[in-house]
Amino acid sequence: MDTIKFGQPAAVWQRSTSTRTVWKFRSHRDETAYSQGIPPLFSGYDVDTDGLKTVPAKDGQTIGLSVTGHAGYTPGKLVAAKVSYSYDGGETWTEGTTSQRDGRWTATVNHAGAAGKPVTLKTELTDANGNSVVQTVTDAYAVR
Repeated sequence: MDTIKFGQPAAVWQRSTSTRTVWKFRSHRDETAYSQGIPPLFSGYDVDTDGLKTVPAKDGQTIGLSVTGHAGYTPGKLVAAKVSYSYDGGETWTEGTTSQRDGRWTATVNHAGAAGKPVTLKTELTDANGNSVVQTVTDAYAVR
């Protein structure tokens, strides 16, 4: 799925200007259920930004990673996470370091020397049920 913002937005709306999301999941019909959810995952990011969605130009910044499920689907625990970031809209990528502790996934990114640059963020998240989401967010935030 591709989304895009256009028009004359406020300064904060100049972030997350477009997204590309690809899901991988298996569904099956349960003959005994009147209604059932399908299992796409939706990415969640916890980035410590200011009111204009900017972060300082320093190394070692963390991004919390999570997923939620489509209505009626409770995702399994995250079992794999990968994060990459780009300053040129996705032409070149730098891989962040991901880690899991006590069931919580984070990515560490380094932005020292990147003041004034927008950050495009790409995440790949997989739950214990084998469902995954790959999402690219153009201009997710900027470095100040």
